Amino acid sequence: MELGPIFRALMHNKSRFWLIALEVALTLAIVANCINVMLDMRAEFFKPSGIDEESLLVVYTEPFAPEFKDEDFVDALREEDLVRLQSFPGVIEAAGFHQIPLSGSGSSAGRRPLGSEMEAETMPFFVVTERAVETLGVELLEGRSFTATDFDYDREAYDNGEPVRPVILNLSLAKKLFPEESAVGKVIQNEEGEVAETVIGVVGTMLNSWPTSSIGEDVMLLAGEPGNEYRMRYMVRTHPEDVESVYPKLEGLMREVEPGRVVTIRTLDEVKRRQFVANLAVIKILTTIIFLLVAVTSIGIVGLTSFSVTERTRQVGTRRALGATRGDILRHFLVENWMITGFGLAVGAILTLGLNYALTNIADAPKMEIGLLLGGVVLLWFTGIFAALLPAIRATRIAPEIATRTV
Repeated sequence: MELGPIFRALMHNKSRFWLIALEVALTLAIVANCINVMLDMRAEFFKPSGIDEESLLVVYTEPFAPEFKDEDFVDALREEDLVRLQSFPGVIEAAGFHQIPLSGSGSSAGRRPLGSEMEAETMPFFVVTERAVETLGVELLEGRSFTATDFDYDREAYDNGEPVRPVILNLSLAKKLFPEESAVGKVIQNEEGEVAETVIGVVGTMLNSWPTSSIGEDVMLLAGEPGNEYRMRYMVRTHPEDVESVYPKLEGLMREVEPGRVVTIRTLDEVKRRQFVANLAVIKILTTIIFLLVAVTSIGIVGLTSFSVTERTRQVGTRRALGATRGDILRHFLVENWMITGFGLAVGAILTLGLNYALTNIADAPKMEIGLLLGGVVLLWFTGIFAALLPAIRATRIAPEIATRTV
């Protein structure tokens, strides 16, 4: 089949040709960039946190009883809470946390190696109780985890700048502070040199409270006594299959220990989804936009091909009368559609890269991978072929007699 005559025939209806080609081009540019953004958001959500997310429950307590104004009461209650939680059927480990990983709410401080002139690194941190590493399920790479003696450090000496408070760093942060040597046993201090801690261990991958930030992979765990008269938080690790059975029982357990507080239980997955709720909403919106754009483009191609068939009924009948087979007629309309779609996709590829360049510079969007662009081209090319197929098949059913009947 000669392409020249088909192309010249298309040029007799330039406006129709350009409109559909432009629609295909814009659809490719928007759809490819939407998918690119969606994949980046999805990758952020599913980024390995190093934490045993599927097995963790979070216990939030908000005290209202006047007894909580007494620090000794809070300390004693924390110990009792942990004893009860750790001995509860189905619970593997439990620990107290002043903030919760992946929650979007946290704390950070600047630290650098003792005596170093380097600028202090921003260090998101969690004040935790004993068994925190085991509760999170993170991998201990070097040194050791916290023990009971780590929490008996001299508070006055610490306030005077002595490195008596133990901390654990994750590998990402340890490499930033000590790129050429092990961090275990080293001392870190704040910018002013007023606060210092000793590193006792290094864990592997662990995300902090802000997993999508530039420092989302840096974590410091500090031995301490999290909790006060306003809030107390715990993380509880179970076997994955026990989460559903333990979940509804923890609130009653906490109220049994101390009724003077509001207790809320959530899975870590629920906590994480609250942090990513905006991203998940954007993914749903972009998915809807993609579906509508592809549907509208498909309808446009169906309409164009159907109109073209109706407009050229006598021409098709004449060709049939002169010996053209149904396959010839089918190929003619599909090739015609292929030429329109192909031109639109060529223009669309340029628009896609241009739009992606603008988004990466203006909105910090991810750079477009060439594989994604090619995937979008293939998707829309097949969409165009399938959209034109039904009208083209209808054209093959035009009888040769139409050529004389419509003269």
